[in-house]
Amino acid sequence: MTRSELGYFCAGVAAGALGHKFYPQLQDKLAPYMAGAMVFAQQAFGDAMKDAMATVDAMHRAAEPVGAEFFTGKTTEASSGEAAA
Repeated sequence: MTRSELGYFCAGVAAGALGHKFYPQLQDKLAPYMAGAMVFAQQAFGDAMKDAMATVDAMHRAAEPVGAEFFTGKTTEASSGEAAA
């Protein structure tokens, strides 16, 4: 470990100790900002999951076997999930 790394480590320990000491005060002051950030993060995660599920669904549809109904333009109820049932 070099002196520079030791200095960064000690500064991190000191910052962590100060953050732990003043955590209740910081929590009160930062609570409104954190609440807004959490709402934003939840919305972003939901959008990312929708995109990921759409990609997975497209991959599943692309992996289906191609048969005569593909070329005639007919679709089967089994491949669409039987939404009428």
